[in-house]
Amino acid sequence: MTFYDVCTEFFSDREEVSAAAFYRELFPKGELQRRDESHNYKYNAIACEVSEPVKRFTLGDDLEHLDELLQSENFVIMSPISYVGKARTAKNARLLYALVFDLDGIKGLKGLRDLFFQMSNDILPYPTFTVNSGNGLHLYYFLDVPVPLFPSVTVPLEKLKNRLTRQIWNQYVTELYEEKNVQYEPIWQPFRIVGGITKDFKKTGHRSRAWRTGKPVSLEQLNRYVSEEFQMPKNAIQYKSEMSLEEAKEKYPDWYERRILKHENKRHWTVKPALYEWWLRQIMVGAVVGKRYYCIMCLAIYAKKCGIDFERLQKDAYELQERFDELTEDEDNHFTKKDVRDALEAYKDEFCTMPINSIVHFSGIPIEKNKRNGRTQAEHVKLMNFVRDEINGNKDWRNKDGRPSYREAVFKFLDMNPEATAVEFCELTNMSRAVFFKYKKEWLQKQNEEYQAYRNRFAIASIFDGCVKDAQTGESLNLAELITGVPVPKEPLSFEEYKKQMREEK
Repeated sequence: MTFYDVCTEFFSDREEVSAAAFYRELFPKGELQRRDESHNYKYNAIACEVSEPVKRFTLGDDLEHLDELLQSENFVIMSPISYVGKARTAKNARLLYALVFDLDGIKGLKGLRDLFFQMSNDILPYPTFTVNSGNGLHLYYFLDVPVPLFPSVTVPLEKLKNRLTRQIWNQYVTELYEEKNVQYEPIWQPFRIVGGITKDFKKTGHRSRAWRTGKPVSLEQLNRYVSEEFQMPKNAIQYKSEMSLEEAKEKYPDWYERRILKHENKRHWTVKPALYEWWLRQIMVGAVVGKRYYCIMCLAIYAKKCGIDFERLQKDAYELQERFDELTEDEDNHFTKKDVRDALEAYKDEFCTMPINSIVHFSGIPIEKNKRNGRTQAEHVKLMNFVRDEINGNKDWRNKDGRPSYREAVFKFLDMNPEATAVEFCELTNMSRAVFFKYKKEWLQKQNEEYQAYRNRFAIASIFDGCVKDAQTGESLNLAELITGVPVPKEPLSFEEYKKQMREEK
């Protein structure tokens, strides 16, 4: 009995689905672009018929051409991805609808039973559909929400998929379980379509068949089946926005003009090379097993941000590979040159906007950010906007002849936000760093003088402590507290406490 027949019998009690039903569920109605639509930022699936020459077919919302492809006696392949344009390239990929795993060398009926035994015991996740490809299986994990294929998503997603592949290709299921035989397919990999011909079609007339074996999954669910080292970090998981383009146009007009109308790339700061050198030092001593891959991925991001050429990055990364591999605790988890090559894929402009929180999470290396004194980002932005309006809209700090009084501007700015940096000051006031540092020194001196005066007043007031007693109880009273009605601390406030109190009073 051939594997095809064994597979057909094994799934006889499962729901078999037609190719039309399979692809309608993969690409739900309204998800792809209709033939009468254009410029609405919906995308199409792309199938290729392997013939002479190769033919490319665009599948829109009505799945046009699917019937024609199902009748073909040539191999037809397609990825579970939507694309912009007509070229099936990684650059044009937009949304991922499923993760697909190719499994070959299955140990017949015993291998099938062991595979689904592991799934029933929550060792492996159940695929949404299992496809008999002829001599093997294609395991389709439909995603409950399509995932945008941003570069910041694809790198950790490839890592998760590769690890799941390694676990699926285990010795109980396949004869090809040794590492050298495992087929690590990229997320862009196309597979022969459901209902398409198998390799032995001319001899047997067989076509691939699909059975429903599970439910759609989320990336968070798939994370449960791998160790933390291979999981998709939570802040790297991004899903398709529910906001329409028209809503985005109204809410973010600047973004719409720059990104949609002018097709500009994402903006990012150009950073001094010292940042790259600093990060290189950090990961040399701070990288741990489980974070090695991401440390080099972030090194590639910083290299791009800092204008470091790829040759220098490559040299540094391969030197780190040996150092990182020495950290290996499990012989099945060496850090290889392939890991380095994959991590260097992050040397792209698209990664330069990755936030610090993500880099910290990926790498496990702490990065101290600018202080907000316990404020949330929204509160911090609100305060800084208020400072900007006060500084730029209030004329009280100008000299009699109308020229700006830089001293008053800096003093007012620091009174309202004493922990602000020179960068924040320059951005909000359009003044120079020299002005900021010159008058900040005076401001700090003034703060110290005011605090010293407070300490002197406290010392004088303390002389009279215990000199007055309550007529009824005979207990000593604090004269300053008796006169003012305000509780007086037993000890003078610290400099930090005093500054905080002064800010609150202002």
